[in-house]
Amino acid sequence: MGMNALVFNVLQEIGVNPERFSLQWASAAEAPRFVKLITEFTGKIKELGPLGQAEGIEPDEMKIRLDKGLAAVSSRKVRMVFGNTAKTIRKEGIFTQEYINGVIEAKLTKAITKALTAEEATEGAKPAAPEKEKPAAKKAAPRKAASKAKPAAKKAAPKKAAAKAKPAAKKAAPKKKGTAKKK
Repeated sequence: MGMNALVFNVLQEIGVNPERFSLQWASAAEAPRFVKLITEFTGKIKELGPLGQAEGIEPDEMKIRLDKGLAAVSSRKVRMVFGNTAKTIRKEGIFTQEYINGVIEAKLTKAITKALTAEEATEGAKPAAPEKEKPAAKKAAPRKAASKAKPAAKKAAPKKAAAKAKPAAKKAAPKKKGTAKKK
């Protein structure tokens, strides 16, 4: 239910009709319900028309807006706020659609708006220069030395443990005399 509210808010912020999204649950045993949901949603989409046409947005602009929406919901800040909001909803124990939509809208609208405006601000910015890599020889040398030292210590420990385990096994299972299997 929280995912519905999140997607609805993002679609509204980028100017896409939120009726173009529907998330419904139907089990495998509910074939008639599934058919009904798909038929209703398909009818609604046909009524709205092609994406962007009902909204009055050109295809190129629609692609830009959808990319911004994807970047917003993929941002770390929005995902963190959504996760914390979901925890709050679980603690409260109120799972009505109205309550969840209200909490999501109250807590996430600010984060979504910031994520969308941050995306606009970084579009014209110059990308950061990639970090220079250190020579491979310097990186590999410490790893080899460390890997040689660790296995030697690991090999010694299992031998001691195995030596201690064998006598204990002999003591635990004494042989009984005079008991032979009959066929």
